[in-house]
Amino acid sequence: MRRLDWPDCQNARDLGGLPRRGGVTRSGVAIRSANLGHLNALGRDAMSAYGVATVLDLRSESETVNSPSPFAAGGAARYVHRALIDDRNMTNIGDSRSMFERSLFIVNERPHAFRDVFEAIAEAEGAVLFHCFAGKDRTGLVAAMLLSLAEVPSEHIAADYRETDMQLAQQYEIWVGEAAPEKQDAYRDELRCPPERILGVLDHIERRWGGVQSYLEAAGMAPATIDRVAAKLT
Repeated sequence: MRRLDWPDCQNARDLGGLPRRGGVTRSGVAIRSANLGHLNALGRDAMSAYGVATVLDLRSESETVNSPSPFAAGGAARYVHRALIDDRNMTNIGDSRSMFERSLFIVNERPHAFRDVFEAIAEAEGAVLFHCFAGKDRTGLVAAMLLSLAEVPSEHIAADYRETDMQLAQQYEIWVGEAAPEKQDAYRDELRCPPERILGVLDHIERRWGGVQSYLEAAGMAPATIDRVAAKLT
């Protein structure tokens, strides 16, 4: 089962079991989730029993300060912080007109950050769990690129991206309810993870760089290291 029920961790799922050329992606090696700040003792035990040995935090520096990871001070899993967006660009990204434009901004402006994230995945021993705040936008980009390296067809990458809407449906309503009434419809639409968004990002990477592997190579990542990342899922 790809969905992982770890109290109280939202939007957690294994990237294994997805169709790819020659079979399916391996389970128990790459897990995506939301922030682990609400993970209770039972959840931590469940995560450890699942084999998670590395927690890769994609949040900005200020986010990690305001809401420290329960693994930052040590514990059953090694903690690695690699900010996909730094605090300066977290401000700039707010100028984008849509979530799709924000995604393209991250890809275009932060290739070195993606390189650092994927190098951390390559170096990780055992299963690696990566997350941001809600586990949908920054985490969704990393997951899509990781699955693309593993040669998962685009429709299955899109389906994984869209699954966030199902896992966070109740949380969406809480967040929308906290917004001003006149902004709720726009906010609800902004929260969604439509398949066409992630497919558009991957198409952008393909057209501009020739694919995810070429994108990471252009950012300075060694081809052998990229192959090691792909091999984890294949």
